[in-house]
Amino acid sequence: MKIIKKINNNVAIGLDRNEKEVIVFGKGIGFEKMPYILNDLSKIDRTYYDVDPRYFDLINSVDEKVLLLCTKMVNVIMTKLEGEWNSSLVFILADHISFALERVRKGMTIPFPYSDEIELTCPEENKWALWIVKNINHNFHVKMPKGEVTCIAMHLVNARTGTKSTGQQTSTQRRDRILRFAIQTVENDFHIKISKKDLNYYRFKSHIFYFVKRKEENIPIEEDNKKLFDLMKTTYPDAYQCAMKIGRFIKREYDLECSNDEILYLMIHINRFMERGL
Repeated sequence: MKIIKKINNNVAIGLDRNEKEVIVFGKGIGFEKMPYILNDLSKIDRTYYDVDPRYFDLINSVDEKVLLLCTKMVNVIMTKLEGEWNSSLVFILADHISFALERVRKGMTIPFPYSDEIELTCPEENKWALWIVKNINHNFHVKMPKGEVTCIAMHLVNARTGTKSTGQQTSTQRRDRILRFAIQTVENDFHIKISKKDLNYYRFKSHIFYFVKRKEENIPIEEDNKKLFDLMKTTYPDAYQCAMKIGRFIKREYDLECSNDEILYLMIHINRFMERGL
């Protein structure tokens, strides 16, 4: 195998015998001067084909322990659940878990609601999502809120080819409309351009999609983060005003008010865009 680009010392981009690009994991795999021929294939621990390029930067930014754990967990899940899987699932989960751990460490314990409907309609994904959360808690000595099970279950559902839900077309059209409005609002309010190739865009998109799912199922978030909400509102008034605009648009869509915790989470994402000036 030809190794053509270093991502970090243990991860690189390679070309297989058919000249197809592949992400290669292995100790010291990216240490050699590029490009080079890797003759000892036993050094390769894992390969990933068709990975979205936006995740290349994530590999460098995420804790290697998180990435390794996600790799092991996804390997197990893919052997237990039949079907074709999104090749980027490891990185999708690693990104979500890293963000969740960051929130826990900063005391930003936003309680996502646990969905009984997801448990009933997608029991396999929900079971494995619960297993993932237990592994995270054990390996990182944290206690994730139960709602994380639903978040991760939805990642598994979306990553498993052929999974569909009732009314998918209507739901898809609505969530795309809300996402477009939200992105346009952030761009207009802060005079920035948000790249769809950027990881922050993907995070925001995933959040909006989950947001829509909760609204359609009328699942509220418990409001127990008043101090953090008040602090964010005072510290980042522009992000608050922007989040409220998006909240009012969602209210027109569903005739339901957005809770303070929902506005808080929108502010967190908006502030990420502001800080990075995308």
